[in-house]
Amino acid sequence: MKAMLQKLIGTAVLGLALISPGAPAWAGEVDLYGEVIVGTSGAAGALPRARYSADGTQYIGCSFSHSLGLTVDCSARDKTGKSLGCWSNDTRFVDAAKAITDSSFINFTVTPGTASCSELTVTNSSAFLR
Repeated sequence: MKAMLQKLIGTAVLGLALISPGAPAWAGEVDLYGEVIVGTSGAAGALPRARYSADGTQYIGCSFSHSLGLTVDCSARDKTGKSLGCWSNDTRFVDAAKAITDSSFINFTVTPGTASCSELTVTNSSAFLR
């Protein structure tokens, strides 16, 4: 009886060992920045969090264009529908926008009384991946 139980346990352990390599492994820090935040003079949020938000309203991002000279446009909308945007032709902002990936956290600030970007920060990290 004892030998049969040991054989059964050994078979179960072997079965688990054979199954384990196919199971996904998650490791590393996950930064749980919540929703996109839109204030009166700036906005911030992580692209994956905005993309997979339950409300389907949030977004944040920047694009660059050569159509009217080199320009970057950034915009965001929070879960309540409040939105904010800015633009710049400063090459530093264009370079920052070019660095945006699917693991980016974006923070932009608007110069008061204008639609001009005064700051754009792009942080890329595996912690922002979904």
